[in-house]
Amino acid sequence: MTWAELAAADWQETNASGTRSRASAAGTDTDWGRVWSVMRILSEVHGAENVRLVVWFH
Repeated sequence: MTWAELAAADWQETNASGTRSRASAAGTDTDWGRVWSVMRILSEVHGAENVRLVVWFH
């Protein structure tokens, strides 16, 4: 997912039950906040389309 896609996401959208938003699951106030900060800074240097997050959960 690119920084441009993350920046454009609706962080207030909730899950199917309507009880948990994207922001509460992975917003800036969660452990993911540091990742978003690094991506934002890199996008200022390299452009939002050129910063991509790839994760693998095992």
